[in-house]
Amino acid sequence: MLMSQLTPPIANTLFAEEKELHPVIVIGTGPAGLRAVQELDRQYSGYPIKLFGNEPWTPYNRVKLSSLLAGDITEEEIDTSTSIPSASHITTHYNTPVIAIDPTSKTIQTQTGEYFHYHKLILATGSRAYVPNIPGNALPGVFTFRDLNDTQRLLARTTKSRHTLVIGGGLLGLETAKAMSRFNTHVTVIEHNRHIMFNQLDENAADVLSSSIEQENITLLSGEGVQQLVGTSFVESAVLRSGKTITCDTVVFATGIAPNIELAQAAGLAVGRGIKVNHSLQTSDESIYAIGECAEHEGKVYGLVAPGLEQASIAASHLAGNVAFYHGSTSATRLKVVGCPVFSMGDVQEREFGPAHASYTD
Repeated sequence: MLMSQLTPPIANTLFAEEKELHPVIVIGTGPAGLRAVQELDRQYSGYPIKLFGNEPWTPYNRVKLSSLLAGDITEEEIDTSTSIPSASHITTHYNTPVIAIDPTSKTIQTQTGEYFHYHKLILATGSRAYVPNIPGNALPGVFTFRDLNDTQRLLARTTKSRHTLVIGGGLLGLETAKAMSRFNTHVTVIEHNRHIMFNQLDENAADVLSSSIEQENITLLSGEGVQQLVGTSFVESAVLRSGKTITCDTVVFATGIAPNIELAQAAGLAVGRGIKVNHSLQTSDESIYAIGECAEHEGKVYGLVAPGLEQASIAASHLAGNVAFYHGSTSATRLKVVGCPVFSMGDVQEREFGPAHASYTD
């Protein structure tokens, strides 16, 4: 059951396997990690695979967390553990954080003190919420929205909040705003760019979406920023860049992601903003791959699910001995934002167009 927290395993041996065929180990139970296991099972049939996850839950669909927060679905409906092939050569280790990698001995160490050898290692460690260094960002009543733990804390807050301030007007911020308004809570969204969903929509499309959102008891303030959160025992207000003060009792940061690179960095792998990989998704150690939101390919970190799934398939194929290369992903978004259909493809801010481009407006 997804509702039940998992109990961490108890270590009883120094090395968890002795003299057996060393497995492919996948660290991370998000979409990229699960796809890697599926593809390895398909392309590297019968080879032992071990999957490690650090959260106290079975795997779940993070994309649907905003729907869970809005009350549209239940926790059972976001469970993705059944997508893992049921086979004797695949072993899952949930609620088992990996705390160290030793590339020389090709072992990982878990928080429980166990060591596991690997033949190849795939890092799908994902990302965490990025929280700007704003005074007051640690006050009670200030939240992030990234995982199931965050969702449960916000669910407990939805019935108590009278005015929620969401910092960040991207997709996650807008979905958070909609979910937090479900009990007639007034919500204000602060976006530092000149319009919402700046990386997906041009100004005209953003205006259309803004009109739809503002009918939902949600106020949008674009071209604005938060300088300070104020409160004593609880957050009480936000001081904006313009000097305006907004009274609020709840603040949610939806200000982007920070790739989880610490495990790789401590192991001596090359890192930038993410874990640096080549066209085969290999890190600076050819026995270790990185995929998904933790990976940096040609200077770019993708914060979307689709590129991570593509990377997982290519990494598994290369690991299985096939010719497979990754040359980047096209940014494309098709979704509903606060009930409004949205489709976006390419660089809408015209930062990466080549010799020619075309615009169409209906």
